[in-house]
Amino acid sequence: MIGIDISDQSIKVVRLSNNRKNLLSHHMKLLPKGVMENGVVIDRKKMEDEIRSTLALGNISLKVKDSVVASIPETQSFLRVIQIPKMDEFEIHEAVRWEIAQHIPFCLENVYIDWQPSAPNGATAKVSHMEVEVGAAQKKVVDPLYEIINTIGLDVAACELECQAIVRSLISHDWKTKQGVLIIDIGNTGTNVIVYDFGAMRFTAILTQGLVELLKDTTPEDGKEVMNNLNEFPKWFSDRIEASIAVAADALVRDIFGIVQFYNGVDAKREIKEIILTGGGSSLLGLDAVFLKYFAKAHIQRGNPWVNILSNKDIAKPPLDLQESVRFSTAIGLALRPAIPL
Repeated sequence: MIGIDISDQSIKVVRLSNNRKNLLSHHMKLLPKGVMENGVVIDRKKMEDEIRSTLALGNISLKVKDSVVASIPETQSFLRVIQIPKMDEFEIHEAVRWEIAQHIPFCLENVYIDWQPSAPNGATAKVSHMEVEVGAAQKKVVDPLYEIINTIGLDVAACELECQAIVRSLISHDWKTKQGVLIIDIGNTGTNVIVYDFGAMRFTAILTQGLVELLKDTTPEDGKEVMNNLNEFPKWFSDRIEASIAVAADALVRDIFGIVQFYNGVDAKREIKEIILTGGGSSLLGLDAVFLKYFAKAHIQRGNPWVNILSNKDIAKPPLDLQESVRFSTAIGLALRPAIPL
């Protein structure tokens, strides 16, 4: 299975073995400007060429019609857990459409909607109701990606929201029912915020601050050094630029804290106990102190996208260094989709 994580800035591909226990190949390629903007493909021919090139550089042959799961950017999608009255399965789809229309920021005619039953939230679930996890994505985003990948010669098994893939790669079986988990995926120009609670994604949001914003007060030389060495970012260098990123980091984490407060507004007993940092920006070690300023009781760790692939004895020796691995968290989660349902 192949996972393709496509954003405005880059394409990341991961190919796993049939048993999903081995990494066969991977590659990341930066996208030129003007190919994709705000999650929408602008230049179809160029996008096709870029995907072909990324696959080739990742030693992924198109001679075999491999199945692919592709990502849908968070900026053009929506995910919520909603409550609806208990009913027969054939009635749920219409109930979900009616309920989600009150929450979704897109016109229903222009989106694809999918849903699945969710683990009940013991804090707020009504006995007479059931909880459903609903995902929606704009057709103007999904249709071009599907057509391009299909044209290349790959079988599109599914298109999936980034947050779903991230959770699949980072939440181990032991953590499936864990409460109060906050996943922060820091990309180049944006940050995904995912609240995972009571065995499901309860809330997601996208912030426009990313690694570029965090580095805005560093020297051009230091900023370039960070962007060019995210795979092997030395601690001494992170310590050196900690003061330079402090203001921007505080602004980012303050916004994240505001999102969590909004989520917690439903039930004052909710509390973030674990914070998982992932994405290229998570290599900035100075972020830990800023998060602890706002989430004093939380335990902070870097995500490990191999927790559902490697055995306990092999987890300490992943096929990629963890600083590089976190950049492929979404692509790995996409490739794991057939093996690990949410």
